[in-house]
Amino acid sequence: MKKYLGVALGVIAALGGFLDIGELVFNSQAGALFGYRTLWAIVVGVVISVVLAELSGRVAIVAKKANFDLVRDSYPRWLSTATLVAGLAVCLITLSAELGGLGLILHYVLGWNEGFFTLIGLLIIVAASLLLSFSMIERVFGYLGLGLIVFIIAALHHGPAWHAIGSGLVPGGGSLQYWYFVVGMIAAAMMPYEIYFYSSGAIEEKWTTDDIGVNRANSGLGFPLGGLLGASLTIVAAQQLMPLELTPDSLATVVQQALHELGPVAFYAAVIGAFAAIGGATIDSAFSCGYALAQHQRWSWGESKGVRGAPKWFGTMLAAAGLGFAIVQTRVDPVNLTEYAVIASAVAMPLSFWPIVRVSQNRETMGRYASGPVARPLAWLSYAVVCVVAIAGPVLMLLTHTGELH
Repeated sequence: MKKYLGVALGVIAALGGFLDIGELVFNSQAGALFGYRTLWAIVVGVVISVVLAELSGRVAIVAKKANFDLVRDSYPRWLSTATLVAGLAVCLITLSAELGGLGLILHYVLGWNEGFFTLIGLLIIVAASLLLSFSMIERVFGYLGLGLIVFIIAALHHGPAWHAIGSGLVPGGGSLQYWYFVVGMIAAAMMPYEIYFYSSGAIEEKWTTDDIGVNRANSGLGFPLGGLLGASLTIVAAQQLMPLELTPDSLATVVQQALHELGPVAFYAAVIGAFAAIGGATIDSAFSCGYALAQHQRWSWGESKGVRGAPKWFGTMLAAAGLGFAIVQTRVDPVNLTEYAVIASAVAMPLSFWPIVRVSQNRETMGRYASGPVARPLAWLSYAVVCVVAIAGPVLMLLTHTGELH
């Protein structure tokens, strides 16, 4: 019974916490611009996320090594340090964008100064990090994030164009702007901090080989359900905004769609869900900064060890949160920052994920839990897509001037 409860809670946490500001922005903009034509990119991103999460969780369970333990052991010192710097930079940019998103949501609903509400968001995140256990953080933000289910209801409310949706699940050609959003949506679905957090979380929660099935269920069910939420954002934007030739350039426009389709109750559910999803991603990003540096430097790490047991890890996490807040206070637009975070993450992914793919197939390390005839080709195919996204992302960003939205 305990194992089934762990699966259920893990799936709910993944469902409520899969979306962050990257998916909220990119998926809605893509739906407004291209209708259903980019839905296939969400499928690709989710499949790769499932594969990488399952691999990282399995390696953490068997080898007892999280992502940056593997980076440190797999590369020469100069390359592991470069990977660390890239990973920290991406996590910090992501953290800043997510923290700015919290301020935007509160400012939109309550109407006061945005900078003040960003500070309130920071205090909420720090308090949750210090006062709640690791599992409670996952569950609280995951449960509240379920408010975003209203977008699935909104997508189905008036009967979607199923034939057009089916066509959107098949890759097709388009302009450079179209491909910029395709790459962005794939990258947004597999941000590096998600894998850093997932692999470290398996060790935080002391998973053993008895939890291999739990790992598969959490990654194989939770991420696709989160992807369904992401697809619903694209569908709703295609239904509501594309006919009006409106492109959402703020989180306010995204959550307003729930109000227009289903009324005020759905609107507030969407607001709570968006706040929780972005808040959970903020904590994940801050934790991931601490995980990356502590694992690379062989420091004691982990929320479960407390401040006394892992002072450098806690210090790094809190410093990252403070630095992210300082970046937001420069008045940078969180939505613009989100786009840079997504593309920057694409560049950092190949070096971060390579050790996971390699070690997962090493029979000396993994024994009978090494990747088999199904997992092995899936891992290599996923890694190939990661590399393509890493090259295409910055090129398309330059050629399209960040999608020609600004």
